[in-house]
Amino acid sequence: METSALISASTGAAATSKAKLATDFDQFLLLLTAQLQNQDPLDPLNSNEFVQQLVSFTGVEQAIATNANLESLIAMNRAAQAASAVSYLGTTVEATGNRVALANGEARFLYTLPENASSTSILIADESGDTVFVGKGNITAGEHGFVWDGRDANGVPQPDGIYKITVSGFSSDDILLSIPTVIGGRVTLVETVDGGILLTVNGIAVPIEEILSVAESPPLIQ
Repeated sequence: METSALISASTGAAATSKAKLATDFDQFLLLLTAQLQNQDPLDPLNSNEFVQQLVSFTGVEQAIATNANLESLIAMNRAAQAASAVSYLGTTVEATGNRVALANGEARFLYTLPENASSTSILIADESGDTVFVGKGNITAGEHGFVWDGRDANGVPQPDGIYKITVSGFSSDDILLSIPTVIGGRVTLVETVDGGILLTVNGIAVPIEEILSVAESPPLIQ
């Protein structure tokens, strides 16, 4: 994550546009020279058209220069964010997300009910999309923790890996509730991908803007 690499990558578009403008301007000068050399002395070309075209080129050049400056500022901001994100390494974070890591036969996550529910269910699926666990959740409003022992409905242990979690429920009026889930773990990698910053948490890539809390010790579910 070198700053120079980030800046040079982001300013590429402006540099390409500038190079194309230079080529177009050279072609314009060649055409203009040819027109002046071959114009009818009794009916000379209208200089207003040349002036307007020159003004147009100048306006485009200024716009490209402005874009290049903006791209540089954005790149420097991203580089500063990436440098700051390094401080997350080794810390334990909580983040919004619907993927959880099963390790050593255990996976932990949180979910929050916006109000009391008539029923809730917790569904866990493997990376192939196959459901491996379905259970009941808490029905009282507030934050709740859930610890999955890594076993399916038949009590068969599932392999360690990444699983998708879905918590759904209905209110007392049988209205479907939006129930967000929170995952947590230690940050082991910080990287920039497509201009965004990702933190690897228990093997799961989490956008930095999804981070809810940071701590030096595991806070999720004890």
